[in-house]
Amino acid sequence: MTQNVGLVACLHDLVREHPDFEVLCEPTTDLYCFRYVPNDLSEHKDQPEVRQLLDHLNEEIVDSAQRESPALVTKMYVDGHIAIRMWVFSNDTVREDIETTFEAIARWGRLCNKKHLVVS
Repeated sequence: MTQNVGLVACLHDLVREHPDFEVLCEPTTDLYCFRYVPNDLSEHKDQPEVRQLLDHLNEEIVDSAQRESPALVTKMYVDGHIAIRMWVFSNDTVREDIETTFEAIARWGRLCNKKHLVVS
């Protein structure tokens, strides 16, 4: 259990320090919720069309993450909008798993955002 708290704290630090993510809740013992918000959209995140785009991006990210790490990443709703939830529930989970999964989420976010900008 203590290991899980340390891993969630590690994830919290990764999210807080990354310019394309926002913290949605304080860390708990075994889960953490955050949202992909590209830095260039953060000033406009309350506009309806941007909120819709962010929901779409976060859903795509979760879908991609679940293909690779189905037990670690799930989708949840916070204030009616899609967010990313990571579970840290296993004694087998190590810091490298958290870092690797977060790096993949950030990469998928960039790819999904780039794809959407090309399509728009």
